[in-house]
Amino acid sequence: MPTPQKEAIVQEMTDKFGRATSFIMTDFTGVDVNMINQIRQKFFEAEVEYRVVKNKLAKRSLDQSGIEGLNDYLKGVNAYAISYDDPTLPIKVLENFKKELDGKMPIKAAYFEGTVIESEGVEALSKLPSKPELIGQFASMLISPMSKLVYALNANMQDVAGVLKALRDKKEKEE
Repeated sequence: MPTPQKEAIVQEMTDKFGRATSFIMTDFTGVDVNMINQIRQKFFEAEVEYRVVKNKLAKRSLDQSGIEGLNDYLKGVNAYAISYDDPTLPIKVLENFKKELDGKMPIKAAYFEGTVIESEGVEALSKLPSKPELIGQFASMLISPMSKLVYALNANMQDVAGVLKALRDKKEKEE
C-alpha cells in the first residue's frame, strides 16, 4: 500500500520527468560521499537537479510521465540528473568528473528531448555544444556573410576612390 510520502515523491518526480528536456541515470555505487557532494555542487551551479529515487517509485513516475524504454535500466542504485533548460548540461557536468571518478558512476542511459539513449550514445551527446554556444555559432554564421558583403563593398569603393584619385592626380599633372 503506497504511503502518502511515497505518493508525493511519485507525483513530484512525475512532474520533474515531464518538464525535463533531458536527464541521465547513473549508478553511484562505490563513489564516496565527498565526491558525490562535489558533483551535487556542480550540478547545482549548472541548474541541474540531482536526485536519488527508489526504482519502484521512479518506474511509476516514468510511466505516469509517458516516458518509455527505461525499465531495463531500473536495477541497482540509480540517481537522476535532470535538466529543464539545456539538455546537454547533465552529461557535460559528469564528463568534467570523469578522471576523478575513475570508471565509477557510469551513465546507464539518458533521456534526451524525448528519446532514450543508451550509455554508448551518451558520449556523443557530451561533445555537443551547449545551447548558448549553439546560439553564438548560429549568430556568427548569420553575421559572417553580411560582414563579407560589407568588406567587399568597402574594398570596391576604395578601389573606385583610388582610381578617381589617380585620374585627378593625372589631370593635375597634365595642367
